[in-house]
Amino acid sequence: MLEKEIESWEGFHWALRKENRELWEKMIQEVRDRFGEAVENSGKRFTVDPFFMSLIVAQQRTIKFLISELKGRGVEMPQRGTPTRLDEIMADPPSFTDK
Repeated sequence: MLEKEIESWEGFHWALRKENRELWEKMIQEVRDRFGEAVENSGKRFTVDPFFMSLIVAQQRTIKFLISELKGRGVEMPQRGTPTRLDEIMADPPSFTDK
């Protein structure tokens, strides 16, 4: 079921610029590796909803990690918008690894 959904997006994949296509391929692989079983067991006839929910979960995990890294560097996170010292952070970006 998941593979059929991924195949249905093949035209989209090829319409992307190379750098975006590489990102797309990594996202698709993450859905397969980390959420494939959940998508298959979702009981949904069409997999697009659990497929995109899997991507959202992965992005939220990444955002949570990035916020944690920024706070570890002493960056105060505003309620909305960007960190107050984003220019300084980008001048010396942290090395992020999947924890």
